[in-house]
Amino acid sequence: MASFNKKVLLGLGVMIITIMGLATDAHAVLTSQTVQAYQGIKIVYNGKELTDTTQPYSINNTTFVPLRMLMNNFGKTVVWDSVNSRVLIVDSTTATEASIKEKDAQIATLQDKIADLQSRINTLNENTSDDDLSDIEDTLDNYFEDAGTDYFDDGGIDVTLSLSGDEDDLAYTIKLDFSSADDYDDLTEVSQSDLKYFLNAVKSKINSEKDGTDFDDAGLTGKLYDSDHSSYYVKYNGSSYTYSWDEDDEDDDTSLSDIEDALSDYFEDAGAKYFDDDSIDVTLSLSGDEDDLAYKIYINFDDADDYDNLTDVSQSKLKSFLNAVKSKIDSKINGTNYEDAGITGKLFDSYTSSYYVKYDGRSYTYSWDS
Repeated sequence: MASFNKKVLLGLGVMIITIMGLATDAHAVLTSQTVQAYQGIKIVYNGKELTDTTQPYSINNTTFVPLRMLMNNFGKTVVWDSVNSRVLIVDSTTATEASIKEKDAQIATLQDKIADLQSRINTLNENTSDDDLSDIEDTLDNYFEDAGTDYFDDGGIDVTLSLSGDEDDLAYTIKLDFSSADDYDDLTEVSQSDLKYFLNAVKSKINSEKDGTDFDDAGLTGKLYDSDHSSYYVKYNGSSYTYSWDEDDEDDDTSLSDIEDALSDYFEDAGAKYFDDDSIDVTLSLSGDEDDLAYKIYINFDDADDYDNLTDVSQSKLKSFLNAVKSKIDSKINGTNYEDAGITGKLFDSYTSSYYVKYDGRSYTYSWDS
């Protein structure tokens, strides 16, 4: 086409010269004119140079640009119709298809990168969850390192704690080893009230540590067992404790367990009834013999609406509640082997054991200064 353009230009030049020559013969007054053509001109479109090896010409201050060179740069195809002596310009489907294929390749590459990044994110999330669970377990091990002394008054009891589960459900496993214990032979000799107190503390600590982690909304269950007697265990189902052994006295018409169950049922809604906060969780246990009975009450403020801990509750409300507990115990032991037993007790903050109210059978003592 470039050769064709040159021929066209040359032909035009010859025609012009011929016409000028004829005009000179016909009219002697006309003068001849010299045509000057220059190469080396560059064509730039929006900052992009379009010029290729086929160069434009400047003839008498008019620029003549090779058509094919120009159209190819705009995605068009130039076809010479020799039969009709026409130059045809059509859309270049090849260029469009090439552009589409190039874009498809870029999209595929980006999709691969996105998939790789998502895989890395998922791996990081899994590792983070594992790390969080491991961190919580380490914290529990350190916090309950002296649990034998703190909760059972026996430094010879070895306590091992582990945690497993996922973002929906967590489960603790606690093993008590009595091999070196001073006062206990096995798990059945530990009072249920002490076990419940310890397990409530474990539950509160786990809830505190998982707050703000991936396990924040996970439900909690667990099991505590005797390392030498796996048939002795305490199981927590998320709301109550089950003991694998029966500590009831078979000679009693009414057992301590029966009285304790009755108390638990009666004071099930104690949070709302006595403290005007139904989100306070109250757990009650009873221990002792025919001469002396002792209650232990654990109040959990983790989900409380109006209180942060036990010290926020007025002493008058606490006294009203504890008087109701004593009155109910008196009522339930009447006519049983425990009816002449003296009653004492202690109410704890389940998370901060240094906050408590103690009843010695006559008066109440508060561990904090109100």
